[in-house]
Amino acid sequence: MLVTLLVVAAFCLAGLTWRVLHAPVEAVRIAGDLTRVEHEEVRAAVVATLQSAMTSVSDIAAAIENLDWARDASVRRVWPQTLQVWVERAAITARWGEDHYLTTGGDVVAAPEPPLEALPNLSGTLSSGAETMRVYEMLSDRLAAHGIGLTSLEETDLGGWRLTLDTGATVLLGAEDLAGRIDRVLIVYEDALRDRTHEVARLDARYGSGVAVRWRPDGERPMAGDEALAKVAGK
Repeated sequence: MLVTLLVVAAFCLAGLTWRVLHAPVEAVRIAGDLTRVEHEEVRAAVVATLQSAMTSVSDIAAAIENLDWARDASVRRVWPQTLQVWVERAAITARWGEDHYLTTGGDVVAAPEPPLEALPNLSGTLSSGAETMRVYEMLSDRLAAHGIGLTSLEETDLGGWRLTLDTGATVLLGAEDLAGRIDRVLIVYEDALRDRTHEVARLDARYGSGVAVRWRPDGERPMAGDEALAKVAGK
């Protein structure tokens, strides 16, 4: 009799557990620093997964992480009929082309809503997002040490790099020795241009031993012609 009662109890417990595990989800709680549109995209991903044959919490987390902008997601079931979802958004640090963005890791993503903060504009023709981000970080770090901001970085069809500074000036570096060439620009900047940045339209460091300076049309021209070659001391 005791064995029979134990068997019956085990079957009842198994049946109850099955019903709890397979109880329909009636509520989804979504946490994370998300915009309204991102929140709705997460909810849509959860609902679509629940309506498919894949309904485990790992399946739902994977569906959320497939969203371009989502970096990480965790999902747990709050018994019996609630899903608790937490989502971390990938940190966006730059614009990429017309309508995409770069994360800190250099991944190209499409954000459902444009970030509110001002971001630098990056684009690459031969380089990946990650490679372009590495170039940007190297150049922006060097420029920032001299109080200069980098607002745009563009790779040309030939692999050369064109920068736009926060002063509005353009810098041409070419495709080789980027660190050496930006350092040469900074030597010229400190030596002759720090107090005249508003007059500079373009800096061209594609030369072997100097930097060509093109002045703004309405600014002073301390040297004859539209361009002046600023030689680096000791070069």
